[in-house]
Amino acid sequence: QTSGSPQRRSGSGSADVADASPRRLVLGASAGRTDPDLAPRAMGRKQKAMEVRHPSSDVGDKLFFLRTKYSLLGKAEWWWLMDDSLAEIGARLESEHVVVIDGFLTGAHTRSLRDEIRDAHEHGHLAPGVLAGGKAGDSTQYTMRDVRGDHVGWFDGSERLEGVEWDTLPIAMKRADTLVNQLGAQLRSELATVSSRSKAMCTVYPGDDARYVRHVDNPDGNGRLLTALLYLNPEWEEGNGGELRVFRCLSGSGEAAAAGFVDCDGKSLESADRFDTRVKSDDLGATDEIVAVDARDVAEGVRDVATLRGGGENGETKPVRLTDVAPLGGRLVLFKSDARVPHEVLAARAPRYAVTLWYFDKSEVTAARAAPLSEAEREEQEEKIAREIKFMRLKHGVTSEPEVRIRDSQEGEWRDTGTTRPTPDVPGQCSAAWEDGDVIAITVPLPAGTCAADCGVEVDTSSSTLIIEAPGLEGDVARVKLPEGADEDSIAVKLSKKPTRALVVRVRCEPLAVPPTPTPHTVESPPPEPAPDLPPRTSVPATSAAKDCVGVGGTLSWSSSTDFSTLPSVPPREPGTAPRGIDLRDASDWEDFIQPRWALAGKEDEKPVLTPHALDGLSFPVTLAWSLQQPGVSEALAEKTRKKTRTDAMFANLGDETAGTTPVVVVIAGASSFTEQHLLDRTRYWEEVTVAAPQPAGGIHLAFVGPDVAAASAAVRRLSPTITASVHRETVRDYTARVPNDVPLMIVGFNTGMGGGGSALARGWAPDLVETLRRTDAPAVFTAANDYADLRGELAVFKALGARFIVNPRTNPFRAFTHTIGEGEGEPGVWSCANAFVYAVRGFAEGKGPSAGLTDEQLCTLAAKAAERAAGAAWDALGMRRS
Repeated sequence: QTSGSPQRRSGSGSADVADASPRRLVLGASAGRTDPDLAPRAMGRKQKAMEVRHPSSDVGDKLFFLRTKYSLLGKAEWWWLMDDSLAEIGARLESEHVVVIDGFLTGAHTRSLRDEIRDAHEHGHLAPGVLAGGKAGDSTQYTMRDVRGDHVGWFDGSERLEGVEWDTLPIAMKRADTLVNQLGAQLRSELATVSSRSKAMCTVYPGDDARYVRHVDNPDGNGRLLTALLYLNPEWEEGNGGELRVFRCLSGSGEAAAAGFVDCDGKSLESADRFDTRVKSDDLGATDEIVAVDARDVAEGVRDVATLRGGGENGETKPVRLTDVAPLGGRLVLFKSDARVPHEVLAARAPRYAVTLWYFDKSEVTAARAAPLSEAEREEQEEKIAREIKFMRLKHGVTSEPEVRIRDSQEGEWRDTGTTRPTPDVPGQCSAAWEDGDVIAITVPLPAGTCAADCGVEVDTSSSTLIIEAPGLEGDVARVKLPEGADEDSIAVKLSKKPTRALVVRVRCEPLAVPPTPTPHTVESPPPEPAPDLPPRTSVPATSAAKDCVGVGGTLSWSSSTDFSTLPSVPPREPGTAPRGIDLRDASDWEDFIQPRWALAGKEDEKPVLTPHALDGLSFPVTLAWSLQQPGVSEALAEKTRKKTRTDAMFANLGDETAGTTPVVVVIAGASSFTEQHLLDRTRYWEEVTVAAPQPAGGIHLAFVGPDVAAASAAVRRLSPTITASVHRETVRDYTARVPNDVPLMIVGFNTGMGGGGSALARGWAPDLVETLRRTDAPAVFTAANDYADLRGELAVFKALGARFIVNPRTNPFRAFTHTIGEGEGEPGVWSCANAFVYAVRGFAEGKGPSAGLTDEQLCTLAAKAAERAAGAAWDALGMRRS
């Protein structure tokens, strides 16, 4: 399934099949075998065993029991994000380097994503899978359908493709990001160094015994740390093939083999080749010499086929364990991408669908892409690929013609190397393939016992036709039209005895001209502005409070079917009693909200449990509640509240209807019907603003303002006795112009993106920002989804405007639960998390803005230019092209 560097392998299946109970899928010899008579011979053969412990044998299928437990508690969809589930997944991944997680996607999501990929395949959006050369395949790629027979496409779910609607792919990717982020937060986890991931490689093995021979995803330090493989085959059954076979080497050798897994090496892996070869040669007794532990079922559709002895002649080889994993629908397989987990895809006899993501180690992927390949390195890579192609033909009987292409940089265009050329037509039992780009090799299979004297080859020069005489051919003769440019004097004939007896005829042809290297297009960029001060870089660590929540980062994809938890209700406040709330001023994470919130509801003895999207939705109102308690914000509002002596008629029915004073008006700037308004329409989460924080004397009115809201009218909604809301499709400056100066006013912008989208977006926001800063008594709070683009750009915008900061930029303790890891192979530090950072401004700094003689138009221009420079700097830092 995965993309990497092929390794040696002989044969295509295992030798042992165990009986299955009616409810258990069993994998065995039939998974990848070409000999249908192999299983009956292998069954019943008693093999000698040695003491090699299965590392997972002491826990059994613990993940199965955890999944069952949480299914009974109504949490089947998110069982893998519970505390004890995460602990077991992380421990197994660290100790065994592979972990199988069933039920990662629901059945409905599995079928939906399978259909999306099938649509992409049927509409021509997938291409034959490539084999990569160079660091992460930057420079050279080639395809050989007999080595790798899948069709792949790279997507992130945002592409607009004919015949394809990506509804489920983004959901699946974000769930995987969530899990990897949580695993990386565990103590001493290797995944703590993950900084980015690839796009989703959507894959179809079309059947017809399509396979992918043994390989390693990260053979040469290309940056891949973790492979996440999601299967989408809800109707898979034994016999369909396409299993993932994992090869893992154990430490020690011979009888002293220990339980731990280590890097595999070529010599140790050769035992797996000998194992298959000996069984297929009917020398059944010989397998006793190499089989250390018999086959066993690990879990449903997961089978340790065998553990093979190590040792060798001089004790230099390690024991090797072969594990087969069925591609069951909704199943996620995580494994280390390096030499610890060589793997292959066994022959698929039915269409097989999957999605693969790679998560990159920051330092390694940065080093891998630090400099382009030198000419000597490029030549070395091309020689390596030539050796691989030659080896594949010999080892696997490959007959398909490789197609090789190269490029000069990561941004360069792929171009052919001249090795892609049509092969001549040959009789059905024969094959033809190009070698070294300009030698055509025609292979004629021969009956056993045929010798060279029984064969003959000559050329009809008048028609440039090769005439081959050999036993087994129809009429004992074949006529093959030679390619254009064939040198008829260069014919060489060889009788080959391995892997099968055959006559091989080679003819040299004129090489094809290689297209010239295109001149790369360069884009001039303005000099970057010095970066503004930023808070310390964080990895957005996970919280410990509610591990069954999945976040969706800076881009939310909620729908009418999204499951938001219902929080326990808080008893109404008795008349005349002091307002209640949670002190969030010094909060450090979600624990500081969740536990007190449950206590307010009288549920302090109950373990808080939230549904998948709960923390993502709660991030918005709880961040607002936290902001209201920050000294710079609360002091500004208190000044206005103390001056208030009567209720403004315009706001008489807003906020706390019993208070008799004007509420604090909170403008949700740039609100969207897909996020802030979605929470208003489909949850009661916004009520948490006054539940979580002691409410102001007049309560709160929330005004959802922006061009992206869905509002037929601006009717006021009462959410609770102390909070009201309304929706307005207009600009912030138009709405605030109607708010009297003596009304307490606060502006909040969630994940506006105004700093990371370049000058156009910043110019659109600039008039509202200038008007907001002119309201010197109105604090304005903003959140940003990342620090490398959005926060950096927003700080540059406000610095250009001359704003006064009352809450310095900092990480938000109530950010969305997880982050979406950035896409694109090797972009370091690319991630996004809704409400990850927060800061607040109030008015202009002394001597800045209008007091410096700047007009509104000049301020808007400065803001747009600052955002443009900041966005350019972010693109440069990420190695992205500027448009």
